[in-house]
Amino acid sequence: MIFNSLVFFVFLCIVLPLYFLCRHRWQNHVLLVASYVFYGWWDYRFLSLLFLSTVVDYVCGLRISRSDSDTVRRRYLLLSLITNLGCLGFFKYYNFFAESAGRLLEGLGLAVDAPTLNVILPVGISFYTFQSLSYTIDVYCRQCPPAKHFFDFALYVSFFPQLVAGPIERSLHLLPQVESPRTFSAQAAVDGIALMALGYVKKLVIADRLAPLVDTAFQGSSLPYADAGSWIFIYAFAFQIYGDFSGYSDIARGISKVLGFDLMVNFRAPYLVSNPSAFWQHWHISLSSWLRDYLYIPLGGNRHGDWITYRNLMATMLLGGLWHGAGWAFVIWGLFHGLLLSIHRRFTPLLKQIDEQAAKVPLGRPLWRGLTVVVFFHLTCIGWLIFRAGAIEAAAVQFHMVLNSTSVLLTPPNWGPPLQYARMVLFLGGLVLLFQWKHEAFERFHTWPLGRQVFAFTAALLLITSLGIFGGSQFIYFQF
Repeated sequence: MIFNSLVFFVFLCIVLPLYFLCRHRWQNHVLLVASYVFYGWWDYRFLSLLFLSTVVDYVCGLRISRSDSDTVRRRYLLLSLITNLGCLGFFKYYNFFAESAGRLLEGLGLAVDAPTLNVILPVGISFYTFQSLSYTIDVYCRQCPPAKHFFDFALYVSFFPQLVAGPIERSLHLLPQVESPRTFSAQAAVDGIALMALGYVKKLVIADRLAPLVDTAFQGSSLPYADAGSWIFIYAFAFQIYGDFSGYSDIARGISKVLGFDLMVNFRAPYLVSNPSAFWQHWHISLSSWLRDYLYIPLGGNRHGDWITYRNLMATMLLGGLWHGAGWAFVIWGLFHGLLLSIHRRFTPLLKQIDEQAAKVPLGRPLWRGLTVVVFFHLTCIGWLIFRAGAIEAAAVQFHMVLNSTSVLLTPPNWGPPLQYARMVLFLGGLVLLFQWKHEAFERFHTWPLGRQVFAFTAALLLITSLGIFGGSQFIYFQF
């Protein structure tokens, strides 16, 4: 059951009337049942994992909050960590580490048949595991009180709009909304429907229309073209993954607004930033802030000198890459971004000096900042090349092709077959940049004049009905 399916539309048509006919406590029960139906529709067997995580963290949160003994508190925190990370590690990483260990031993001359299992990756396990785990950590750090009722906490963990692909909510933000009465708000509903329309344009028009092109381009170990035309396919994936993931977040936030909930913003124009630090403050904000608060800062953050800071950045981004997938290409992608963050931190004073000097020249600062945005966008695309390749060998071949094509950028590429692709990518990329440029306007859609609202909805419907791909691919981040 995914947002771009007829089944989900029927599901919403059943859930929404039942929800608004009930009072607060029964509203929560309706949403909890709906959330378990939503998740179990994919595979009911994995509801046991979701329920296990919920029960363990609820009990651990109560025990931690009621005890004054540091030993007891640490014991229950450890139980929560082992349970959550143990389930995540087994289902997501067992085969990866078993195969990697086998290859390492073979390289050392030891013939060992590492046992592998046909382990199915439960959809969304990385998201709800981090969300549930953050609750027990916050209770342990005395940053939030424990949940008052089990069913409220169960809804916090399994809330269906953001269950399988985020945003990864914190207990301080979402749990009080679950515990508090909610009433229908026409203003919130209008904003929610607008966000849903925007999300469906991103998913059906941008991401799903680019998906066949991207899949064809990356199905082999090399890109289709060895000249500068290969960049078209890299741009296509950059726009696809943005449309796919931010589209999901917009739809999730829109549904939540209609229900009376306010989820955190997960994207803020990430392709219009000029440096890697700003990128991770604008892309998948819920994950980057989670890694910052529960990994980077506990490691020491930037409090112990430059080299320790670089180590912490690399370790955080390495684990961030591994969170995305059980493969060495994801590890390399994480290290790549860790390296970008470290280099940017090292040269921040120099970049500030250049910016100050540019401000003294007419149009100097806008030109300088425009240049940095373009340069960093292409660095981001290099990262997406590694991310999409999925395997180190393919990433190496494709990266070599891109380096060769970049070295001959002054030579006109062979625009024969890819010309139609270029037109489509440029048009859809223009939509992406437009949505990023005006991203904050959609947060206050109810303040728009009526004529502008009608025009926006009409334009969205026309785009969806004329260019949308219905019954297309599932959301990319479901695999994480």
